[in-house]
Amino acid sequence: MTELPDRRAEILRIIVSDYIASANPVASEMIARVYSLGVSPATIRHEMARLEEEGYISRPHTSAGGIPSDKGYRYYVQWLVRQARLDTDDQLAIRRFFDESEQEPEAWARLAVSILTQKLDNFAIATVPRTQTCHFRYINLVALQDLLVLLVLVLQEGKVKKRLLQTAEPASQDELMVCANKLNSLYNGFDYRNIKAKKFALSLLEQDLTDAVTEIMEAEDRHRYDQYYLDGWRHLVSHIEFMEGKRMLSLAEALEERSVLVSLLASVQDGSGLRVTIGDENAVEAFQECSVILSNYGVDDLRGAIGIIGPTRMPYGKAISMIDCISAVMSDLLKRLPA
Repeated sequence: MTELPDRRAEILRIIVSDYIASANPVASEMIARVYSLGVSPATIRHEMARLEEEGYISRPHTSAGGIPSDKGYRYYVQWLVRQARLDTDDQLAIRRFFDESEQEPEAWARLAVSILTQKLDNFAIATVPRTQTCHFRYINLVALQDLLVLLVLVLQEGKVKKRLLQTAEPASQDELMVCANKLNSLYNGFDYRNIKAKKFALSLLEQDLTDAVTEIMEAEDRHRYDQYYLDGWRHLVSHIEFMEGKRMLSLAEALEERSVLVSLLASVQDGSGLRVTIGDENAVEAFQECSVILSNYGVDDLRGAIGIIGPTRMPYGKAISMIDCISAVMSDLLKRLPA
């Protein structure tokens, strides 16, 4: 996004921040009266006209006040509030809340949701941290009937997965043990991508078992964001943007759909830090009048996500700085956990 001239950027900042605070269109006369910009009201009107032409604000008619567009909010976030930081007292208070809570990741996720909901008056969500990728430890195979085998997969992360498999040919318990021993020696410590990438000489049975193992492990990786905490419905429904029934219903249906939330949380799985999506930038149609701010937190391969969902008219500076702070605190706490 091209950087605006300083004066136009400052007027846009005023329009966005005032509209966030009041939910009322921001008039040029008010800007001239309240803010010391050193220019005439006519100059402010001209700059607002340019902002409208460039798509940063909208106005019902020429003399009306300005309302930020998604592009205006994006510029505000990208250029004007990225350096926002919580003051020291707020940072210390958040740290104290976490230090005084139960020293368990589940408790930290619940606390993060509670703080974000109360401080930002929006819908908040947090996942319990989990390893990003599961790893093969060993398998056991049990012959049940002529063509039926019980596959027991033990992952290095401590989980045990079971699946019944129909084999193409009968296999004795001794033959299954040989297969299991071979695969255990080949795949120990691998994730499913490593297993798929290796080209070992395998029998038909060994290949079927390998395919089943990778399918189980891939599904387990997809479900790492399944355990999450959320709160803030009461705040979400109080925003004037969602007073219209159909709009609120559409949003509620999306937030109640587990697959939608899991996909949303997985979008920050790579540890790239904080991510802000505004309005039409959201892939989910029900979120296209919302902003979503999410952050990945954690240490090494143990990671989770926290964030908020609310109207595009939200206090971005406060929200970004608070989510950044909580993410940093939770990452630091995870570093202290015994290995």
